[in-house]
Amino acid sequence: MIVRRVNVNKETRQSILKKVISENNIENQSELIKCLEKENVRTTQSTISRDMRELNIIKSHNSSGRSYYRILDDYTSTEKKLTDEERLKNVIRETGVSLVQIEFINVLTVLPGNGQLLGVLIDSFRQSFSEIVACVAGDDTILILSKSKEDAEIVNDYFKQFVPEKK
Repeated sequence: MIVRRVNVNKETRQSILKKVISENNIENQSELIKCLEKENVRTTQSTISRDMRELNIIKSHNSSGRSYYRILDDYTSTEKKLTDEERLKNVIRETGVSLVQIEFINVLTVLPGNGQLLGVLIDSFRQSFSEIVACVAGDDTILILSKSKEDAEIVNDYFKQFVPEKK
């Protein structure tokens, strides 16, 4: 049997992506791309990454500690489009683990698999937040760089209101 893969428009692709994420516990993008292929959707990893950012798809963990993708509070089902700052706050609230200031650097730790998404959101947000010079994001750690210790304190004060407090 030959399965024909079809390039679909963005709206259709994102709709199928949301359906696949909602119905399956998908652990990585390779697995996600395979699931999309089963739905006759051909796409690239970079397109999936962009779609995941736009749809507020994050990595979460179940009770056994396994990670999987999910749609963050299903904000995409509303008509309201979130700003980058609102998306940033929501993702930090959902995935934030800790925030530590070291001189002119803030180290934000998040649940594994969410660092890159937050890095992109911080990069978008820093256009209007002059105390952030740059950020470097890994899998679960983001370094937020400032020009001075004082600027880093402003950044720390802003971000710590969204990082859940340890009990």
